[in-house]
Amino acid sequence: MPISPEHIERKIVELANLPTLPGILKKVSLMTGGGESSAADVAKVISTDQVLTAKLLRLVNSPVYGFPGRISSVTHAVVLLGFNVVKGLVMGTAVFDTLGASGQGLWKHSLGCAIVSRKLAQQIGHAEPEEIMVAGLLHDLGKVALTFVFPNEYQKVVEEARASGRYVGDVEREVFGVTHTRVSSWLAAEWHFPARLAEPLTYHHNPELAKTNRDATCIVHVGDILTRGMGYGHPGDDSMPPLNHEAFQSLGISFTQIDKALEDAEIEFTTGVANLTYGD
Repeated sequence: MPISPEHIERKIVELANLPTLPGILKKVSLMTGGGESSAADVAKVISTDQVLTAKLLRLVNSPVYGFPGRISSVTHAVVLLGFNVVKGLVMGTAVFDTLGASGQGLWKHSLGCAIVSRKLAQQIGHAEPEEIMVAGLLHDLGKVALTFVFPNEYQKVVEEARASGRYVGDVEREVFGVTHTRVSSWLAAEWHFPARLAEPLTYHHNPELAKTNRDATCIVHVGDILTRGMGYGHPGDDSMPPLNHEAFQSLGISFTQIDKALEDAEIEFTTGVANLTYGD
């Protein structure tokens, strides 16, 4: 019997509250969305989970971020990066943990997209490159969720995409009736992600549909394609999604700036990501 989209949505929403994900995620999500909590309040909650704290500090101290000094406390990380960035990193780290070692290819692709997207944002002078980095990190969140909830079915999706040379999203639609971007939008809503994070997750393959955060969505769209071209990790298929030329042109970025972004990203990826696994 085919899996209905309604059944998938119910299972995905349940995933957002699974015990396998730390209970502090919901607290962090609510605290960072209400505007009444301080950086110290949020850091105090995150710090109750030693594993999550260690992973967060490891990520922000990696060459991926390139901060000149060591960040030794979660409070410092929250102050430097802001609520939305820390929230995205915490959510992303926790969700990717559900995949175990089998998800390292997608994790590396996601980190690559995060780095490339941030470099593109910096090249065009975007005001929030760190938030765009998180959007890049989480852009394939729906693939993680589908893999966790429907492991056998999603394995077949990946195998069929590779065997047929089709884009994984097309096979997802055949099997599930929805694609990973729709699943990402469900999780983003469940976790109260702001639109500037939710829209790139939902529309990075169709940036023309973004309504309130078009620039970030276009950057992640281009970043995803460039990341595939650079061979960072593996997103689950070998097919290159089509470039939305209108989205690309809307960024006003030159080929010289793209070359510079990719050159900087290559340094950060090779020096900072090679040993940055999430399962240890």
